[in-house]
Amino acid sequence: MDKSLLQKLAKRIKELRKLNNFTQDELSFRAKIGRSTLGNIETAQNDVTFTKVNKIAKAFNMSLSEFLNF
Repeated sequence: MDKSLLQKLAKRIKELRKLNNFTQDELSFRAKIGRSTLGNIETAQNDVTFTKVNKIAKAFNMSLSEFLNF
């Protein structure tokens, strides 16, 4: 994935996480992904699969299109 797109996604996740008062632990639990994986996604260190993006969107109770509106 393009680095600038990863950075936008990372920023979106972090903003939504803080807006919802979720810790990384809580969001990773809700999304059913590892905490270290979420941390790497949130800092744009790792590429992310579509499946993980969808899991994170669901953890925020958002549709994928709403989640990716950045």
